[in-house]
Amino acid sequence: MEKSIFLNKANIVVSAFDELSLDTICKINSQNIFDVVEIRLDQLIQENELKTKISSITKPLLLTCRHPKEGGDNNISEPLKRVSIIEPLLSHASAIDIEISTATEMKNLITEAKSKNIQVVLSYHNFETTPNLAELKTIATEAKDKGADIIKIATTTNTIQELITLLTFSENGSIENLSFMGMGKFGMSSRLVAAQSGSVLNYSAIAETSIEGQWHLAAYREALKLN
Repeated sequence: MEKSIFLNKANIVVSAFDELSLDTICKINSQNIFDVVEIRLDQLIQENELKTKISSITKPLLLTCRHPKEGGDNNISEPLKRVSIIEPLLSHASAIDIEISTATEMKNLITEAKSKNIQVVLSYHNFETTPNLAELKTIATEAKDKGADIIKIATTTNTIQELITLLTFSENGSIENLSFMGMGKFGMSSRLVAAQSGSVLNYSAIAETSIEGQWHLAAYREALKLN
């Protein structure tokens, strides 16, 4: 493990998802304008110099090999395949992100990560809607029961009601170390509130992004008055 992700602050996260974004992050790594770097292994599967490049990044690294059912690329769904991609890089990781829905089949990797003091993010993504409050609470409870150090909830907020539901859920003080964000029409609004109300991980784009509702890093920092 390189460094831990601070759980008592609203960390700004940037994602490396292709060669350009990875190289850009490596170049500006020392500028102290973000806190955590997510390495999207499912999207960087063809990057030959990945280990060399990520070893030059001094910020905490969050390793993600996203399942295709929750937005992953390259159809990497087999647990053994995902483990074979993540495990060789654990020595560089501060945290790993596993979907709540696949946490049971990835249990051995989660156990290994914890044995090495690597934090475990268990995540839930819904690209259609925001579930009701009861469902969201059930999801968060499941994540905690499966060993989450950080619980990440990303839902679609295309209506005011969906936004209100997500924000109401986030106000539940019994959920520790929560990262939450909306996608879609009110995604940007949700992410401003999230960062200002203590969401542990707050994702922004270092380059062009296809995620509706995600801020570009510079604009996000300006909106949050971090510049």
